[in-house]
Amino acid sequence: NPKNSNEIYVAAMGSVWGPNEQRGVFKSVDGGKTWDKILYTNASSGCAEMVMDPVNPNKIFACMYDYERKPWTFRSGGPGSGLYITHDGGDNWKKITSKDGFPEGEYGRIGVAIPRVNSKRVYAIVEAKKTGFYRSDDGGVSWKRISDDANAGNRPFYYHEIYAHPTEQDKVYSVWSQVSHSLDAGEHWKILA
Repeated sequence: NPKNSNEIYVAAMGSVWGPNEQRGVFKSVDGGKTWDKILYTNASSGCAEMVMDPVNPNKIFACMYDYERKPWTFRSGGPGSGLYITHDGGDNWKKITSKDGFPEGEYGRIGVAIPRVNSKRVYAIVEAKKTGFYRSDDGGVSWKRISDDANAGNRPFYYHEIYAHPTEQDKVYSVWSQVSHSLDAGEHWKILA
């Protein structure tokens, strides 16, 4: 928390090779001396990413990811996956669902980004039956699928890393086996490298 250095959040994926309890979101209020698990969905779901609102440090998005990795295969997605939001520093969490504009069914890996210049704009790339790029213009209350362009990224098990430009709210980058960007808030994507 940039306003309170004793408050620390950790996103934990847990052991890659099997179910365990060391997964989810953990919080310390005493500079890391003690920790509480504040978000947990199941023993096969870790937190792949957390993004804090640049204006309000009590507002955090957490991307829970239900997966299983074996030497010969992997499973990406399951009932423990989802995008969660808290407005009170992790005391209470709400899961974003199809009622909010996300796709129906189970999710896999999710990536999130917030432009520093406008924290009402939130981007998400969501692995689902039909993977897509989503946008919220009201701080994460309601969502709309903006694109299913393949140039937004592939292989979400390994990637789904997106980054918003800090001063241009319509510019967003996706880092995967290539790097692509959108200049129109996620509608169209072009590969850069």
